[in-house]
Amino acid sequence: MRSREGEGNDLIPGRIQRLFWDTEKKAVDLRAHRFYVIHRIMDYGDPGDVRWMLAAYSSAEIIEVVKKRRGLSRKSSFFWGNHFHIPKEEIACLQEPYRKKPTLF
Repeated sequence: MRSREGEGNDLIPGRIQRLFWDTEKKAVDLRAHRFYVIHRIMDYGDPGDVRWMLAAYSSAEIIEVVKKRRGLSRKSSFFWGNHFHIPKEEIACLQEPYRKKPTLF
């Protein structure tokens, strides 16, 4: 996470707390759980949340999430893969073993 002057804690800022409806917000550390935080913002965040993410985390950290997080939605994977010019073959959740196959029931 990029260092910010005057930043005293690593708790989830109020702006993005709504994205962690199923999590004890005080237990989430923005540095230690950065891949989880980035993933949530990519899948559920609005443009303001994305701006915060881009300011708070490095491109390398965000790219690592796109490449390695299997639970990232296909929509987010394609969007961020295109944004960072990541070949589809390097995005784990777009590979055959991780894709959900359509079922009738």
